[in-house]
Amino acid sequence: MSRDLPRRNELVVATVRRVEEHGVICTLDEYGGLEAYIPRGHVASGRIRDLRDFIREGEKVVGRVMRVNRRKGQVDLSLRYVSEMDASQKMTEWKCKNRALSLIRVALKDEELVSDVWERLDSYFRDPLGALEDSAVSGPEVLTKAGISGDIAEKLYEVARTQLKRPVYVRQMTVKLISYRSDGVEFVKEALSSVCGRHGEAEVSVCSIGSPRYLVQISSKNPRAVKRAAEIVLDKLRSFVKQGKDMLELLETRDLRRRTS
Repeated sequence: MSRDLPRRNELVVATVRRVEEHGVICTLDEYGGLEAYIPRGHVASGRIRDLRDFIREGEKVVGRVMRVNRRKGQVDLSLRYVSEMDASQKMTEWKCKNRALSLIRVALKDEELVSDVWERLDSYFRDPLGALEDSAVSGPEVLTKAGISGDIAEKLYEVARTQLKRPVYVRQMTVKLISYRSDGVEFVKEALSSVCGRHGEAEVSVCSIGSPRYLVQISSKNPRAVKRAAEIVLDKLRSFVKQGKDMLELLETRDLRRRTS
């Protein structure tokens, strides 16, 4: 369910096996326990007196692949070139993939079938856990889009429905709103305030990210409610804008989800 070897610069999750004088031996969780090495100078920045002040056996770490020797199957990692944000995002992604894989195993039992379904979900959706969550909300038909048969999709749906909590679906829209009126500041405030609050099952909030750019955030446990509210918000803002007096532009849209444990 993964490539034989990671690519250079890739972020990987590793388990520390041995801390030695000149470096750290670890295994790569996403590559079947493939052994990798972290040189002493790549464990942390600055002077290191004792590696165990920075890393311990059994610890999970996120490393960046520095070197891959495909002929010998050797991989070198660096912890220095991984930001806290990148490490946190990678660890969350890894946990979500493990969660999805465990649910698929509960539903299907047969490891060969599990592998096939995983590959289809990962290839089509890129987020297998998200696909299972969407199935729990909208039904097994979501999963058949990835080429999974109806009976298998039904089994996955039943497990997802009973074992997954609904995430909060969020749409973030970055808009640019400018008014050339004499009371332009008040106009912008009124327009943005008019879209805040509840729209059906969705909650809408707005904050400035540096005038004239504003972040409109729409959240709900129902993904359809988020989509409907986004359309309502944009229509309402457009209704305020008059040609020659104001300008509204949708700069960026991001869809994400917040999961609860």
